Amino acid sequence: MTRTTQALVVGFLGAVLLRLSLGDGYLRYVTGWMKWPLVATGVVLLGLTVWLLLRPAPDEDDGDHHDHEHKVPAMTWLAIVPGVIVFVASPPSLGAYLAERRAGDPVAAAPDAEILPLPASDGPVDVEVAEFMWRAGAEDGSTIKDRDVRLTGFVSTDENGNWYVTRIAIACCAADASASRVRVEDYQDTPARDSWVAVTGRWVEGTAPGGKSETAIEAASVEPREAPANTYQ
Repeated sequence: MTRTTQALVVGFLGAVLLRLSLGDGYLRYVTGWMKWPLVATGVVLLGLTVWLLLRPAPDEDDGDHHDHEHKVPAMTWLAIVPGVIVFVASPPSLGAYLAERRAGDPVAAAPDAEILPLPASDGPVDVEVAEFMWRAGAEDGSTIKDRDVRLTGFVSTDENGNWYVTRIAIACCAADASASRVRVEDYQDTPARDSWVAVTGRWVEGTAPGGKSETAIEAASVEPREAPANTYQ
């Protein structure tokens, strides 16, 4: 691989980063705050490409010296593989496959701050799946008892035929992903796995994370939803 080809590879990677970070594609891999660091990295790589292409070539004292200065390892070609994957077959966001295999992982602990009651409302209150779970496990579920709530997430299942409204959270990137899920009861028709739904209903008293029964919601209605641009919490 010549120095010119190396520069084009670097430019290609910079273009991939900019394409992902200036749209919503980057949200499949990292959390939202990473947008501008990715943009900056893409700009730096494109700037490096220009510098490599315009940099004067070293003096050619002899043929061996010329080859040493202008050739880079052929393994550098492997650097374009992730970019090609993104352009040709962009992987989907993490979903049911991960959630079902991490069902036994510990759930996120409730915050140390005081758990406030849900706001007053004539209709259902939108609650995040993870928040619903730690509310169920704190103060005997008093903050959600007899309250109509709406949980939005994707559908995952288990080997016993149960289905769950599920969300995945990431702290930095997809590598540290963790899943939260709430079992849906009293709804006969299981939506398609990985489809997005809004489940309206009430907490099943006595169910909580780490207890004898998984956190569950008694569904009054289940409505399909479009997947959000950012599928992670």
